[in-house]
Amino acid sequence: MTRRLILLVAGALAGALAGLRGVARGAWVSAGAEEVPLEGDGSFWHVRATVNSRERATFLVDTGATLCVVSLEIARRLDLKPVQEVELRTANGTVRAPLVRLRQLEVGDAVARDLDAVVHDAVAAPLDGVLGLNFLNRFQYAVDPKRRVLRLR
Repeated sequence: MTRRLILLVAGALAGALAGLRGVARGAWVSAGAEEVPLEGDGSFWHVRATVNSRERATFLVDTGATLCVVSLEIARRLDLKPVQEVELRTANGTVRAPLVRLRQLEVGDAVARDLDAVVHDAVAAPLDGVLGLNFLNRFQYAVDPKRRVLRLR
């Protein structure tokens, strides 16, 4: 993936959301402190995740993204049905995208259940999604670039 596309994904999905009435807050479970290996070049980090207990995926860690995002391919393979359409205000303007509910998203031993995610075509191979604040903010988290780990607790 080129740096430009990664910037587009991060920038396009980092904006505030408009019109999110009735979006569910998820249940959050954590098995204690966890260090998840970070992959990447130091400018961009990604982690391995499991979506809905069956689909292994690679997620960009984006502390500027309000919501998690999944690729069209992941949504298709998991047969994720839109719950509603949302309007996203991004650095590149306003876009509309379907919102889906992930039954479960696992990053290491950190688990989020009933998690909302946007489906967007800006996420493309080798990425499968973006790990946003609606996952991260349910944990105490820190990115340790020297040790190349994401700490979740």
